[in-house]
Amino acid sequence: MIARSLLIAAACGFVPLSGLQAQEDSAAETGYTRTYAIRADAAWLAPGRVISPAYVQISDGRIDWVSTQDARRESGGLIGGGSKPRLLEVKGTLSAGIVDAWTTMGPTAFLRDRRNDPARSVVDDLPVQVANADSSLVRQVLGAREAGVAAAYLSGGRDGLRRGVGSAVEFSALDLPLATGRATLEFGVGRAAADGPSASYQAEELEGVFREAQSWRDSWDDYDEKLEKYQEDLEKFDEKFAKYLEEKEKHEAESAAQDEDKKKDDGPKMPKRPKRPKKPESKASRDLVLEALDGSRLVRVEANSLSDLQRLLALQKEFDLDMVILGGYDADRIAEKLAKAGIAVILPVMPDHHATGADHRSLASRYRRLHEAGVQIALASGGAEGAELLLLARAGELVAEGVDQDAVWASLTTIPAELLGLSDYGRLTSGKSATMVLFGGSSPFDASASFKAHKPR
Repeated sequence: MIARSLLIAAACGFVPLSGLQAQEDSAAETGYTRTYAIRADAAWLAPGRVISPAYVQISDGRIDWVSTQDARRESGGLIGGGSKPRLLEVKGTLSAGIVDAWTTMGPTAFLRDRRNDPARSVVDDLPVQVANADSSLVRQVLGAREAGVAAAYLSGGRDGLRRGVGSAVEFSALDLPLATGRATLEFGVGRAAADGPSASYQAEELEGVFREAQSWRDSWDDYDEKLEKYQEDLEKFDEKFAKYLEEKEKHEAESAAQDEDKKKDDGPKMPKRPKRPKKPESKASRDLVLEALDGSRLVRVEANSLSDLQRLLALQKEFDLDMVILGGYDADRIAEKLAKAGIAVILPVMPDHHATGADHRSLASRYRRLHEAGVQIALASGGAEGAELLLLARAGELVAEGVDQDAVWASLTTIPAELLGLSDYGRLTSGKSATMVLFGGSSPFDASASFKAHKPR
């Protein structure tokens, strides 16, 4: 088990994570304001890329530059008199913070509201960036920070087939989440969505959701054809109606000149006006599915059984969806097919809650099979409260069992950042977030060494 030293010394630039900073922030900015530099023994820039020694300069919560030499420059007016940014010297190895692509975190108002709304979005309930806006959420963010998490994913819902809209988030200076990253639509199938016999039909229902949306879209083609015919029929009606008015006027004149007993029949009949075709009715939940069909919204599906995963593969192929699998207990059984389809898998580090059958295969064996097949794998806390504290420990166990350490580190950083559309996270390089981790040893998987989380100033 990796030891954890979570009391962070302000003197060396690794500030305590307890309590709130008494500063205001806006919903569009993280709120970090200072410029300073850190010198460490080494830095993991990305999986497989290490430099030693390492200098990192930070401004407003972002990395200015990373170098093996002190590249600080004096600041100030044109005539000089400036000073270099402060240099903080620390022992250990710096790395990018972890990106947790599957968490239980959420705004208090959102978690208390149990409405089953397939169009519900967690972003709508994110608190404004002011101190004490959501103390419960702040505690969750602080817990994630202490575990080395720099950015995370907030789910649109925990249960059911249709789980609404989730969002990737980064953390502000007030330890509150700010929405960022890719637009996402969430689903769950099998035991991840329901208990009992109904679990067997979840994948079929999900297929129905996408087929109904596609049928509705196709109905617009029929509507356009009907509308075009309606316009033609309306022009013909106008001609017939004008002729009808002429005949009616003539008939009325002839009838007025005749005796009552010699009047003609009721005269010409008025033509029937064509009925305008009914426009297909729009729904917010369907619009989200249509965005997924267009590829502008990522589809996240929690699924574990082989049969459900196979149906998801077929669904992804049918509609060319940008899809990610959560859970994926049996995903290694079809690893090559998932790799060919470009479907990534987010594996939970907690024990498998929905696993069935007697052959309980280890996380390491399943990870190894997926990795060897070329599947993108992210390791995440997996929907279990507080499980982010186990991320590094379980990752270390994978390395101890022979899994390539660069691959494991990518599963904690670069891959989940890519899946969530977090371009500022996952690597230690210019322009990226300065929310980092300092490892006491030479690697993130040194079980004898402590680690500390660095929150930008």
